[in-house]
Amino acid sequence: MKISIDKSILFTLTNVSIKIIMPKTPEQNQQIKDERKARILNTALRLFALRGYDSVVVNDITKESECSHGLFYHYFRNKAEVFHELMNIAEERALQRRRDNDFNKVMAIQAIRTIVAHMLDEIYREDDSPYFLYMFVNMHLQKTLPLPPKNKSFGPKKPFFHFFIDLIARGQKEGDVSGGDPKEFAIIYYSIIKGLCYTRLSMVNKSPTRVSPDIIMNLFTRKGNY
Repeated sequence: MKISIDKSILFTLTNVSIKIIMPKTPEQNQQIKDERKARILNTALRLFALRGYDSVVVNDITKESECSHGLFYHYFRNKAEVFHELMNIAEERALQRRRDNDFNKVMAIQAIRTIVAHMLDEIYREDDSPYFLYMFVNMHLQKTLPLPPKNKSFGPKKPFFHFFIDLIARGQKEGDVSGGDPKEFAIIYYSIIKGLCYTRLSMVNKSPTRVSPDIIMNLFTRKGNY
């Protein structure tokens, strides 16, 4: 008996591609883990900056980052741990600024101007810089933020905020910075940067007006010196 086979079926069967799923390498698995953790951190960074630390809960982070609570707690014990890791990154970025610029080799007023110009540049960048900067300055101005672990150490260099206070004091000794409490100067400056950051982050779909470093430098310079 002659059996007839539909040619269309035969064509389909002969053109079926079999996808073989190969096991992922350790490097690939690590990359996936790093990407998941980075997505959680990036989401938390944006939420903490825009809403404030106290107004954000773990559920907000998991919802915005599209991850489960189980995945979140796989990487972090709580939102405070997320915040501390973000603060470590922000502080490291500030310390890197000091490593890239040897401020001890220039007059204090020049170092202050470099810092002001760099922070203003971060505010108007299109990446995560304004978010990190906002959290960084807010860390020194908001008293309700969680304290870092007791074993937290910045190594041989002090936190950037205290370095900035010392820089202002040196500028006063050199005769270029106005008299007054260096810490109060630092707080006022950080408050200005915080306000500019918040304005920038609140104007996502608008083109913000860039502030000139010269305007902010008027806070520090003695009349007739700059």
